Amino acid sequence: MLAPWLRNVQSVESVQKFFEDEYRSTLQANRIEGLHYPEYPEPELGGNGFTKATQLREPISFAGGKVRCIAPEMIDANTRYWMSMKLLCSDEQIESLNFDFFCEVWIAVVESTEGLRAGYWSQGAY
Repeated sequence: MLAPWLRNVQSVESVQKFFEDEYRSTLQANRIEGLHYPEYPEPELGGNGFTKATQLREPISFAGGKVRCIAPEMIDANTRYWMSMKLLCSDEQIESLNFDFFCEVWIAVVESTEGLRAGYWSQGAY
């Protein structure tokens, strides 16, 4: 599901490691031992269709001026959606772990020759 330019720099293992590192970070912040995975079967999706590559390259005011590393192949013309995805806890996990989601990922959905793909993704909106 990654755009060709991301597949060149991201392996399946590195994507899995990203999510597991996010899970560990959330668990450690809540002083929970061991690795747990989100049990709720559906992610919470949101986002917008008006944020394009140009805006995503601008410094992020709420993150101290950080600039996202957006590939040059990602342009306004192929950017379709700036999507958020939260991986949620089940009701039982909310009660036992005392938080409601494991991670929030933002994904720039782009049109490629292969169809819709992830052209950029990051933890939070950063």
